[in-house]
Amino acid sequence: MLRLMIGKAGAGKTAAIINEIKRDMASAHGRALMIVPEQYSHEAERELCRVCGDRLSLYAEVLSFTGLARETAAKYGGGAEPWLDKGGRLLCMALALQSVGSRLRIYSAAQRRAELQALLLSAVDELKSACIGYDALMTAAASCPDSLGDKLSDLALILEAYDAAVANGHADPADRLTILARQIDENTDIDANVKIYVDGFIDFTRQEREILHAMLRRGAQLTVCLTVDALDGDNEIFELSRRAGRELLAYARELGAETEIVTLSEQSAKAPELTVFADNMFSYSSDKYTPARDALRLYRTESMAAECEQTAALCLEFVRDGGCRWRDIAVVARGFEDYRGSLESAFRHYGVPLFTARRDDLMSKPLPALIALAYEIVRGGWAVDDVISYMRTGLAGLAPAECDVLENYIFKWQLQGGAWHRSADWRQHPDGYGCEYTDETEETLRRVNSLRRTLAAPLLAFEEATAKAQTAAQQAEALAGLFEALALPEQLSRRAGELAQLGDEKTAAEYRQLWDIVVSALEQCAAVLGDTAMDSGEFSRLFTLMLSKYDIGTIPVSLDRVSAGDFDRNRRRSIKHLIVLGASDQRLPRTDDEAGVFSPEERERLLEMQLELGAGGESELWREFSLIYTCLTMPSESLTMLCPVADTQGAELRPAFVFNRAKALFGLNVTNASLSDARMSAPSPALGLAAQSMHGGDGRARAAAEYFAEKDPARYASLEAAANMSRGRLSSAAVEKLYGQRLRLSASRIDKFASCRFAYFCQYGLRAKPYEPVAFRPPEIGTFMHYVLEKTAREVKRRGGFAAVDDKTLRELCERFTAQYVSEELNDFNEKSRRFVYLFNRLCGDVWRVVEDMAAELRRSDFEPLDFELDFSDAREMPPVELGGGEDSLVLSGIADRVDGWYHDGKLYLRVVDYKTGRKEFSMSDVWYGMGLQMLLYLFALEANGGGRYDCEVLPAGVMYVPARSRILSMPRDADEESVSAERAKEQRRSGLVREDAALIEAWERGDDKRYIPVKFRTGKPAADSLASAERLGLLDRHIKKTLAGMAKQLRQGSIAADPFYRGQQENACLNCDYFDACHFSDGENGESCRYTPKLSAEKVWALMEEGDANG
Repeated sequence: MLRLMIGKAGAGKTAAIINEIKRDMASAHGRALMIVPEQYSHEAERELCRVCGDRLSLYAEVLSFTGLARETAAKYGGGAEPWLDKGGRLLCMALALQSVGSRLRIYSAAQRRAELQALLLSAVDELKSACIGYDALMTAAASCPDSLGDKLSDLALILEAYDAAVANGHADPADRLTILARQIDENTDIDANVKIYVDGFIDFTRQEREILHAMLRRGAQLTVCLTVDALDGDNEIFELSRRAGRELLAYARELGAETEIVTLSEQSAKAPELTVFADNMFSYSSDKYTPARDALRLYRTESMAAECEQTAALCLEFVRDGGCRWRDIAVVARGFEDYRGSLESAFRHYGVPLFTARRDDLMSKPLPALIALAYEIVRGGWAVDDVISYMRTGLAGLAPAECDVLENYIFKWQLQGGAWHRSADWRQHPDGYGCEYTDETEETLRRVNSLRRTLAAPLLAFEEATAKAQTAAQQAEALAGLFEALALPEQLSRRAGELAQLGDEKTAAEYRQLWDIVVSALEQCAAVLGDTAMDSGEFSRLFTLMLSKYDIGTIPVSLDRVSAGDFDRNRRRSIKHLIVLGASDQRLPRTDDEAGVFSPEERERLLEMQLELGAGGESELWREFSLIYTCLTMPSESLTMLCPVADTQGAELRPAFVFNRAKALFGLNVTNASLSDARMSAPSPALGLAAQSMHGGDGRARAAAEYFAEKDPARYASLEAAANMSRGRLSSAAVEKLYGQRLRLSASRIDKFASCRFAYFCQYGLRAKPYEPVAFRPPEIGTFMHYVLEKTAREVKRRGGFAAVDDKTLRELCERFTAQYVSEELNDFNEKSRRFVYLFNRLCGDVWRVVEDMAAELRRSDFEPLDFELDFSDAREMPPVELGGGEDSLVLSGIADRVDGWYHDGKLYLRVVDYKTGRKEFSMSDVWYGMGLQMLLYLFALEANGGGRYDCEVLPAGVMYVPARSRILSMPRDADEESVSAERAKEQRRSGLVREDAALIEAWERGDDKRYIPVKFRTGKPAADSLASAERLGLLDRHIKKTLAGMAKQLRQGSIAADPFYRGQQENACLNCDYFDACHFSDGENGESCRYTPKLSAEKVWALMEEGDANG
């Protein structure tokens, strides 16, 4: 007997069958079975229990088709072979493709592509769901001479091979429903005494129809509820259900079974507006209705994130003002995964309990991630990012603190590939190039190498085992060996126990599941694939794809929560309020889903050949309309639709047809959602709104601030303090702890403080360093240049000076000290890439050109190098330079690259030389602002204290930057040799400051053609820009001492204000600052502002100094 119970949504079909079950239960009449879609089974059980009471289980039960198949197999057999899980099915597909791969025309590449194997497995599922087998596919292929025929032929071969692979001791879950239909026919459990109710389906797959047919053949009393207005109607939204009903009626009549059609029109206790909307949602009439209450609402929002906030605020409104429970509210979105993150975040922020049916991706969990990364490491050359991610899984055998040590080292030096395979210890300095090796350094290196071996040993053994393995079983053994080496069972068990003790039962349960899932998957690999030839690459792709098919479910901590999900995944049907997100024509109806191996056009052709796969042409659109109708007719009190004005890419979105239909049908006004209004509905967002009032804000922000000021003054005071927070100052104790009892300033520290006090605090107070790899950048290049220049010049001096050494010898010395640097600082290029070696060798050519240039300059000068790398912090070389007195006193430290001297009239004139690899030039303007003082500090320190070192009266001759670089000239293509030489001569010119003395200028560089001296000549006379008289040099000394005293005072007072110098967009302290992200500086806010430092001429600077000196 077949009874079709039809009616529109809300007609009372579900209530009718539940009441019928209750009546039969009261009279002890037969047995009842209610079949519903999987996602509705829990709610259907709850509703049935609520109506029928505790005795229900003695008479009726709720099952899905799959649940019924499991129960029947358990009772009548058919489940003796173990059912394959998702991963095992993928392995069988891989095995099948290997067996028939050579015979395939379209899908031969699938043997080597795990992703294509997964797609073909989905195709097998679809074919089995449609009850389409090998013969049907081959018959259809014979009638299709084009590519569709090849595709059908391939699928027939794949399906046959797949079934053969499965039959080798396993069973395919995709066959459950087919087996169920056969078992219903063969057994007597389902007969005329069983009442079967089928509810909640739009239509049925071929497998499900076969089950219903078998039930009819057994004479069961079958009632099928379908949401349809009439079986002879023409409303397209009911077309799929109408077809399903007609097909069942036709089959029942063919059997000679009794049939009945019950049409329900009783409307549930819904808001009248919702009933009207349900009846007219897809109509095109111009009728309008006046809503009696606010049952339909339409919102436009600025973004998807704003939609989620507005939704959270609406949920709070429904509970506070409408008297409903959280569980009476549902949120739906087509393409829900796009909304999941934003929705969960917004609901947490607003304090609204939310449940989203989530199956966590297994590959995001530590153990599967470790497996995938292990393969990436051994097959990808031990890439730094892969190794760091591997150790950070927490399962690699290192504690977090040990990971920090090793990560910093391998990241800094970018160690990969061969570095991990060499047995020799790593010897690069943990702090980078040019650092001294101390006992502490050696201890750090010992620890790094120990941790490296602990981490690498299991991976190296795994790498060797996977390289030797030839079959899938051997590859599985290699992976099992890695598990054993890492003691993974013990680690996971211990971690699960720790999490349980901390109260995180959810994550603890995940850790317990992980091991079982992975081991089961590995065992299936060995059992199913066995001796199948497979290298590590193919095995890793297949195994990681296999793991990605598993997931870990979560159980909600309470039932009273707002439920959220996609239209076809919503688990609640009896709700009061429904909120629809993304009500745009981009999502409703949704038409962008993948069609699988068949295109929509191919599906239409298959349908013409009686191969019904669905998802093609009009039927897919009808299914989407049915889904929208079913979902939007669920609420009993209100329906709210929200549509953002733009998507995440900024593209404009138009409202969906149902949005516009509701607007036209009821003449509704669309509300432009206000985030300020929404945020006033919950404490946390309202507090953020109140914070806006501290810097302006709208009326809502001020209202929120007033609320917290009155109701929660302590919280408001904290907010106000945070809003007006400044960096403040360091205490005296903090200053002493960070900088020492006595301030010690080097030239670089002085430059940093003059550039920005906060940057100084970060670098020299907190000792914060940027997290970046070591590279041969300008500072390291400069160190290399300094090394070769200093060593070469020192050796040349020992041999009698540059005049006594020819270019050949000079070049030999340059190459000798370059090789020495490579040995001492670069570990003879060990752990260095070929690219690094190539670039370094190119740099060596620049070094020689700089040495050659230095030699040419000194051969033209009466000044001779006296000291190299003169250390002003080493009392053995120079007495310490002390400035100021009392608390503000400081000690100057630093190293002068080179000190040259010229003996004249019994006096020693000294000049300080600094090598610069960048484009740094001496600037009196910088000196005025406290920057670029380095050489002048050393010069005046030598004037004050150099007599003892050189056993002679010392006078300052000047300072000079020497370019330690070989710059590529930018010249026109047709430039002649003369213009090129003139341009190169400009590059040779030094910058600096020279004592105004004719004899000294001549001694600085002999001859009329002066190329190097940092003085320009006009009409044969030196220009004053780079000259300073003895009096002005004294004035400059006093200015520098005063500047340093001011710095010392600010440091002692704990100043850490951000006060970056600013000369322009391309010249300021914030540009390329290592601490920019930590600073949050905004000019003019929190009492901080830029120090504007316009470029001043030398004469202007001298005038300012003279004015300042006169005023004391």
